[in-house]
Amino acid sequence: MNDAKEEVRKARLNIEDVIGEYVQLKRAGRNLKGLSPFTDERTPSFMISPEKQIWHDFSSGKGGDIFTFVMMVEGMDFRQSLEHLARKAGVDLTLFSNGDGRTAKRRARAREALKLAANFYQQNLVKNSTALNYVVKKRRLNRQTISDFLIGYAPENGDTLTKALEKRGFS
Repeated sequence: MNDAKEEVRKARLNIEDVIGEYVQLKRAGRNLKGLSPFTDERTPSFMISPEKQIWHDFSSGKGGDIFTFVMMVEGMDFRQSLEHLARKAGVDLTLFSNGDGRTAKRRARAREALKLAANFYQQNLVKNSTALNYVVKKRRLNRQTISDFLIGYAPENGDTLTKALEKRGFS
């Protein structure tokens, strides 16, 4: 579901365009402002930050992103707002999940394999003193950087990762 949400965001649905369908907006410096769609007010206290792609309604204390706005103003749950915004953005949600969940399971399995591969290469780096010395002394990377960026070492034998993953049940 998070992959689908990110894909809708990447489709460049601008928050001001989506909210502008519900609220008349005026420029206020970098931000936009308008009357709250949630309260009966006369002075604009509804603010949008296009830069951050978030909104906040000071009169009701509510705020969030385009998904939370559509959920609140349309009375939808998250799934419904995702589908609504995906239609607007032209994003096909069937690419993210089949009715039977096979695609989601395959993606989760692929992520697990990638995580194991990164761990495998990191362990190989630690076990190989020549490679570790090269990374630390010659490349001047500290252990925190090595850990943060998942830097590892691939052994010369090209099928060791395949064998390690097969032992873990991957085909």
